Amino acid sequence: MADYNDSFGTGRIRVVSQILVDARRSAIALPDFPGPLFATLEEAYKVQAVSRSVWDDSVVGWKVGGVPAAFIEKAGATHLTGPIFAKSVQRVQDGGHVDVPVFAGGFGAVEPEVIVELGASRDKDRLFIGAEIAGSPMSRINEIGPIAIISDFGNNFGMILGPELSDGPVNAGKELDVECWVNDERIGSRTVPSLADLTGKAVNFLIDHARRSGIDLPEGTFVSTGAITGIHRVQPGDKARVSFKGMGDFTLSFHAATTS
Repeated sequence: MADYNDSFGTGRIRVVSQILVDARRSAIALPDFPGPLFATLEEAYKVQAVSRSVWDDSVVGWKVGGVPAAFIEKAGATHLTGPIFAKSVQRVQDGGHVDVPVFAGGFGAVEPEVIVELGASRDKDRLFIGAEIAGSPMSRINEIGPIAIISDFGNNFGMILGPELSDGPVNAGKELDVECWVNDERIGSRTVPSLADLTGKAVNFLIDHARRSGIDLPEGTFVSTGAITGIHRVQPGDKARVSFKGMGDFTLSFHAATTS
């Protein structure tokens, strides 16, 4: 294994990838990013690509998130992305419940989101209510910033796919009321003026990123389009409820992730 003080080249990219992947597989928390941060988002996406290539699961979608405001100018980007793996996706019906793993000692959060399933053309896209389960062995991942987030699968640890929004493309101009509770406390609420604006920016970013990065986005790919009410931290033992007014709601409970 290369030393942390090696140049920021292919060797170091693979070292960082291996440390992050091993921590995820072992469900072991990390105190910080493994070594000095890379200088560019491009290097972070290279780490992510190496990690995807050795992860024992297939990519079925992508999370799109915002770059934290404090980092936008330096990063030169407003959005970032990371893979969603098949085994991490759980489906839930209206009024249903899911049990979700999060990293003990690491980072965990629930984020109500609208999920897009890409169609053969954009007017064939399907829309679902749901949530991203953010997660990383690094407890401070968001404070460290987009280099760490991108490097570690975009800080994604799963996706909850709820009921489909009927006539999604037709109703995309409608507003949406969303609320989130953690341990019976309402900690986030927001009215989205336009579904089309919310989902369109995320999907357009991902399509552009995929084109530049040589990533295929086949029909049926899921796109988790960004936290609506905020990034709500959770830990093992917590419970949450996500509500999309008039469209459905579901509850979640969280337990400690184990080795994979």
